[in-house]
This record gives sequence, C-alpha cells and structure tokens, in this order.
Amino acid sequence: MRERISESGVIEDRELAEYYSLMAKKYMRIPCQRVLSRIKAKGIQQGNCLDVGTGPGIFPIFLSKAFPEIRFRAIDLSSVMIDIAWKNAIEAGLADQIEFQVGSAYSLPCDDQSLDLLLCTNTLHHLDRPVDFFNEVARTLKAGGSFVIVDFHRDASFVWVGLFDLFWRFFFGKHPKARKGFMESVNSSYTLEECRAFLNQSKLTNWKLYTRTIEMWIESIPGNG
Repeated sequence: MRERISESGVIEDRELAEYYSLMAKKYMRIPCQRVLSRIKAKGIQQGNCLDVGTGPGIFPIFLSKAFPEIRFRAIDLSSVMIDIAWKNAIEAGLADQIEFQVGSAYSLPCDDQSLDLLLCTNTLHHLDRPVDFFNEVARTLKAGGSFVIVDFHRDASFVWVGLFDLFWRFFFGKHPKARKGFMESVNSSYTLEECRAFLNQSKLTNWKLYTRTIEMWIESIPGNG
C-alpha cells in the first residue's frame, strides 16, 4: 500500500475555485442525490445541519431545496470558496436558508449538542488530524443526531481508481491545475483500516463504515450520542 501524501484543503486561487464551482454545478447532481437518499433514510426533515468543507456550497444548496425545514450552515477554510458559495446560493434563490462562513473542521462553530445532522463530503482526506475532527462531530451532535461522512479510500481497487481518474481528466482536465486533482485526493485519503482506527480512538460512537467503489461512507446508526 502506497504511503499517504497529504493534500492541502485550502484553495485560494480564485480562477481554480471558480472552475471547480462551475464543474460541480454541472456534474455533482448524482453525488448530491446519493447523500439526499441517506438523509431521507434517516427520517430527518427538520433541525440544524452543518456541512463541513463545503467548497462552492453545492451540497447544502441542493439539499435545501429538498429539506426547506432544515437550517443549513456550511464552513470551509477557503475564504474564496465561501465567497463563491454565497454567490451560488444567491443565484439559486436560497441565500436566506443557508449560512456560509470560514471555519475549521477541528473547531466547529457550533455549541455542544446543537446539531441534528452533520455532513462532510470529500473533505476527510484533507485532514491530517481526523481524530480531532471526529471528536468535534461527537461534541456538536445532539443525542440521537445523525452524520454522513463520505470520502475516497486509498486502498480502493486500482481498476476503479484508474477508471474514475479517466472520467475526472475528461470532465475536469481542461484546467491544468485541476487535471491531477482526483489522484491527489485519492493519494491523500485514508485506508479503511486507518479510518477505523481513527474512529475507535475518537469519542464518536454508533458509527458504521462501508464502501462504494472508490468511496468510504461513515454514517450514524440508531443510538448515536
């Protein structure tokens, strides 16, 4: 198994951020629908939700349309991405339903036991201290609160990784700085064994970890908190 190569989670290059935003709006509908299905399966219809590592805000914007009674907040380390996320929300007519702010996964801007739902999509591989993040998830969730965390895993089949890399280069490769983005993210991701170890070391309980091709999904199960 190749060694993990850490990837920075902050994009301050506005041209690159705008490009990722444009591509996300075009091609992220299916990933958004998959997260939507998991939230529906948990029976969540209202309450407070935090999206960690929101990037251009595609997920909370998409989900706000399906769950108008959920109050979404979203954070990212990149001030450029937060600015773009606000613009995307205004464009979608949802600026009054979502709050975007610069924030860290290691210090979530939420009171203890204040969240009904926490989302984190394709951000875990940017974190060099995942145990600290999982502890923050445990701190901020209400008793019985839910979470959905999705990311790549470094021990995915090289066949699947190669196939998805080809798709990435076809759809996203027109920007020279984005061309290698998929492989950089995979190489920065954690193996399933590493992630289980981090979860076991953390205060987060009642979780399940499973895989879908190149992804690993970490979700709450009944009794969390």
